[in-house]
Amino acid sequence: MIMAVRILLADDHKMFRQAMQTTRLIFLAIVFSLAMTTSAPASQAINANEVLLSAMSPFEDMIEFALAKSDSDVSNALAAADQQAIGVKTVLPASAASQFDTLMAGLRRAATDKDHHKAASGAVEVFRLLIDNLQTKGLKETKEVSLLDYAGFKLRVLAAAPNPDWQDIRRTVGEAAGWWNTIESRVSQKGLRDVFGTSIRGLDDAARLESIPMLRFAAQIELHLVDLLEGDLGLKQ
Repeated sequence: MIMAVRILLADDHKMFRQAMQTTRLIFLAIVFSLAMTTSAPASQAINANEVLLSAMSPFEDMIEFALAKSDSDVSNALAAADQQAIGVKTVLPASAASQFDTLMAGLRRAATDKDHHKAASGAVEVFRLLIDNLQTKGLKETKEVSLLDYAGFKLRVLAAAPNPDWQDIRRTVGEAAGWWNTIESRVSQKGLRDVFGTSIRGLDDAARLESIPMLRFAAQIELHLVDLLEGDLGLKQ
């Protein structure tokens, strides 16, 4: 009788250990599944951001070349943008991909017609579209830095218009001031904070006085300072 009880207890203990092992395996499987579920979207966001950030460069170049009225360089920058177009559309939502196609078609027409201001304006629009579709979750650098870059380019293009739209200029300057206010406290170098704040005030003065020379100068300074912002904030990532 005692032997039978011992056998039963041993069997129960064995079954208990097997049940615990099975439960542990199930728990680990659930944890692994959750980890994969949460990490996959983050990885996809990082990859999408890398595609979009890389695709911005040809449009930055195109803006500069169009403002300089360098047709061959505009064509080369457009060719570089076309090489990345498929990858860009793959990571964009359907509506944004359709908008991208429309803007690219307009850029090609402007390049063919040698309409330099229209080409520069179109490149600025594509630049903003790419920024707007960056995913904050997987972004290494704060989005406001890219938006300040966009503001500098847009203001340079607006300043080059035959009939400057001062309402649009003031709106863009206001947006730039807002983006700067968002990240100012995160800039570690006091000198950079001070000089960038001065550049924003310079843009505001140019818009208030409706001075194209001041606007061109202040926008160019702002673009140079954005490069320094990238370095400062990049070190803190």
